[in-house]
Amino acid sequence: MPIAGGQHSSPTKNRKRQIVFNLALVCLAWLGLSLWVLDFYAGYRETQMRAQASALSVSATGALTNALNQRLALVRGLAAFVAVKAASGTTAELDREFPTFAAAYYQQVPGIRNISVAPDFTVQWVYPTDPGNLKVIGNNILEDKRPGFAEVVNRSIQTRGLAVHEPVEMIQGGLGLLARHAVFVGDRPWGAVGMAFNMSSLLESSRIGILEGYAWGLRSAAGSLVGGDSKVFAMEPVTTRIDLPDGYWDFALAPLSGWREAATTGAEMTALRLALLILGCGLLELAWLQMRSRDTLEKLVESRTRALSAANSELERFSFIVAHDLQEPLRSIISFSQLVERGLNHQLNDEQRQWLSGLGIAARLMKSLLHDVQIYLGASSVPLPKRAIPAAEALGIAQRKLSGQIAKTKARIEVEPLPQVWADHHRLGEVFTALISNALEYCSPERPPHIRISARYQDNFVIIDIADNGLGIEESYFDRIFEVFQRLHARSAHPGTGMGLAIGKKMIEHLGGTIRVRSVVGEGSVFSVYLPVDPAQNEMPR
Repeated sequence: MPIAGGQHSSPTKNRKRQIVFNLALVCLAWLGLSLWVLDFYAGYRETQMRAQASALSVSATGALTNALNQRLALVRGLAAFVAVKAASGTTAELDREFPTFAAAYYQQVPGIRNISVAPDFTVQWVYPTDPGNLKVIGNNILEDKRPGFAEVVNRSIQTRGLAVHEPVEMIQGGLGLLARHAVFVGDRPWGAVGMAFNMSSLLESSRIGILEGYAWGLRSAAGSLVGGDSKVFAMEPVTTRIDLPDGYWDFALAPLSGWREAATTGAEMTALRLALLILGCGLLELAWLQMRSRDTLEKLVESRTRALSAANSELERFSFIVAHDLQEPLRSIISFSQLVERGLNHQLNDEQRQWLSGLGIAARLMKSLLHDVQIYLGASSVPLPKRAIPAAEALGIAQRKLSGQIAKTKARIEVEPLPQVWADHHRLGEVFTALISNALEYCSPERPPHIRISARYQDNFVIIDIADNGLGIEESYFDRIFEVFQRLHARSAHPGTGMGLAIGKKMIEHLGGTIRVRSVVGEGSVFSVYLPVDPAQNEMPR
């Protein structure tokens, strides 16, 4: 009993290990799917956030452009005012009216650092007149050595319009935006006007700094930082261009924590993770219930299979014993019927003799049926072969057994060289007997039987073909002819038990092969016996 217990514990442990392994696979698969879903949704959120950032960027740059244009319009107005006064030929009127005009401008927008007029490109008037601004009086702006200052004036002269310098440290101190506009009297350059604006005031008026949760940066076409954080340009930001009269600025916007971190955090992602966790737990529980149910079913199937296998074995043994033991009474019936026929021959009429003859024929048919049933049931009990045998030897056994039938039908049998096959003489001999007997029995009445036996190789099988020129078989009957007791013709026309092909197929299948058929009605059939190649052969012959 301990042995039996040990035998059952191993499959149980194996099933438990399999359940654990399957559950681990389910967890890994769900984890992989969850990570993919989270990554996909994070990508979707990042796309949404970029669209939202683009809208904010357009709004912010629009406000900054409006603030900038408002200030540049003042510079153009100042240039027009000075041009009118300069056209009079004297500077007295300009000297008198400039402070009033500049004061009015100064009140219009916040953040004006200074307003200057430079006849002959030398600063003469400036507003307001605080000590810081007075430092620029007398500065020749065409000879200003600071980088880009003289270039802006020359560019304004060439375009006869507005030119904007990159934000720079002003003489008065602090970062400022300087705009110059050349003034012409006729075609002669009279001088220039200029206005300097505090960059901080300009940016505040555009409300860029109140973009909560975002980092921003503003830089010129030359790459100089105008405002914000220069690191933003390395964070794959959304960018918007701000056009200037003679250049542009780039505005960049990105989440403070970066796109990926911003996309993978927040209430939405937390809710999604929680939902995936709940779904995963539910899926794991369903998988567990399914596997437990399957495990229970497998145990039931194993139990039923063992019971069925035992019952089947018992039934086969019973059937084999019955088929064997019934042979003896049949032999007695045949013997006594022959004795009765001989002993009472002079007393029997023709009809009575036919009765006794029919009894003998029926008894002999029953004896043949029982013999074939024994062979069919015993096919699986014969030990499997341990070596290869020459197929020609098994064919010789079948030919000797059928020698009388071969001679009676005047059959011609052609045999090509046959290889060694992994089989045994008994089984293969019975197969050859069944197939050749079938070819002789169902031969064409119009010609003598001609049977050709050959061999070939395909994949890992030796194929022995038994071809005949008999009646042929319709394709719809190909499977039926291999069933037990199945006949396509009446027993009066073709006597036999109807088990020959079934016995042959069962024996070949027990050897690991099979039998197939192809046929043309009126021309003949080819039965192909598939047998495994000798395992000892390293290479299959060609």
